[in-house]
Amino acid sequence: MSNKQITVPSEYAESVLGLIEHRIREIGKTYQGAKSNQDDEEITAFRAMARQLGYDFEVLSEGDGFAITRHEFKPVE
Repeated sequence: MSNKQITVPSEYAESVLGLIEHRIREIGKTYQGAKSNQDDEEITAFRAMARQLGYDFEVLSEGDGFAITRHEFKPVE
């Protein structure tokens, strides 16, 4: 993963976060644990994007998909 930054105007941040959350939910529908390395990398990249916007997602397996919780990102200092 690179250290590239994205620029999203603040009025679009909520929409971008919603798109990220939606994509993670879609990944959860076909996620196969240890066999899903590409999915894990995609989720990691999306979470990095969300952190740049000041948020993060907690992603937990639930039934036939993921339970996702969005929360404010606070870097560890």
